[in-house]
Amino acid sequence: MRMKLTLLAFAYLIVSGLLLATAYKSTGPITTPKTDRVAVFQMERFAG
Repeated sequence: MRMKLTLLAFAYLIVSGLLLATAYKSTGPITTPKTDRVAVFQMERFAG
């Protein structure tokens, strides 16, 4: 019984980690171009 609970806990941690990793990676490339565009826009606007 204790061995099953230990394996279940490890499986839960691994699956949670994989889900968090995929969720984090999917939002990265989407937000990066937007922030770059805002930074470029502000630099061009206030450059002079």
